[in-house]
Amino acid sequence: MTAAVLAALVADTLVSGPGCLPPKPDASVPGSVDPFHTPDAKATELNSAGKSYYRDGKWEEARIEYRAAVDADPAFLAPRLNVACSFVRQERFAEATTEVEALLARGYVPLAREVLEAADLGALKPRPEMARIRRAMTAAAAAWGAGLDDAVLFVGRARAPLKVPPGPGFFILNPHQEVYAFLPTRGVYRQLTAEDGRVLAMTRTPDGRRVVYVTADKLIRGAKEGDLALRGVALGELTLATMTSAAPIKIAGDVRRVEITPIGATMTFKIDGDRVAGTFRWGDRGMLDELPPVPRAKPAAIVTPRGAEPVAATPLVGPPPCRVKAREAIEPGKPRSIVLSARGRPERRIGIEFGAGLVGLPLP
Repeated sequence: MTAAVLAALVADTLVSGPGCLPPKPDASVPGSVDPFHTPDAKATELNSAGKSYYRDGKWEEARIEYRAAVDADPAFLAPRLNVACSFVRQERFAEATTEVEALLARGYVPLAREVLEAADLGALKPRPEMARIRRAMTAAAAAWGAGLDDAVLFVGRARAPLKVPPGPGFFILNPHQEVYAFLPTRGVYRQLTAEDGRVLAMTRTPDGRRVVYVTADKLIRGAKEGDLALRGVALGELTLATMTSAAPIKIAGDVRRVEITPIGATMTFKIDGDRVAGTFRWGDRGMLDELPPVPRAKPAAIVTPRGAEPVAATPLVGPPPCRVKAREAIEPGKPRSIVLSARGRPERRIGIEFGAGLVGLPLP
């Protein structure tokens, strides 16, 4: 028996250390205790009270309510953004910038997008303070992407999806789904995409450095049973270490099925659509390059108009002594969820309320 084999056997018998699936999250690293957390009712009430003062231009009174909302629920980030906006409205740009920097450090995704798109922060863009904010974004992105090599990645649903009425028609898709990571040694979550809740499926590249995912805008349902298609389908790619996204590749026409399969180091996309059909790879020019027939291989992710198909348990992930297995739990009448287990540690379940899947979830 070689030393390497012996070491592997010993490692497999070790009980996981106390830093594995910890009962309390590590507050020293960026992340969220629960990204699917519904804000405390009192915090929501205080935030609404702050908005009333905000609309009346009573900035100090608004900030008192916003800060009280944060005290009531520290995980509720909306009032923190509102505080920054209130300082901008008063042209107190240095204080606004300080608030934005703290906000980015606390929750880079999706707050970076909110910072760039919030109308009441727009006055910062032409000012010198924007350089500070850009630097803060770069630092926050690097911190957010750190430590993800050993994370469990999944698609999570943040709240109940919109109901699709029966019968034929064109329906806007908003399943409230994004890509998330769970760090098993830290006990924290990080949201990785901000696609307006339209992520249907995802998978990690073989080198572990990137995530590719599928989004869609509409569900098309015909008159016949099973006559289903997705419209507005796009492929996304995220580099984890830098949290930078490639320009999405949009798939023209209606799509009935997308298979994502790693072939060596290449991610291939088998698309069954009325205008785009065949097997492709992500091209160097940000377009799909068609491939000749490729060897048969098991897809890492499959998405159809019914959502993402379930997958088997993942191989062990995480650093020794925290090797974690992730498997999907499918129970009648309950949303699909993920069960994390490590030797000698209590199981952890993700997505009990609204759902979570290792590559995606079924559509309602």
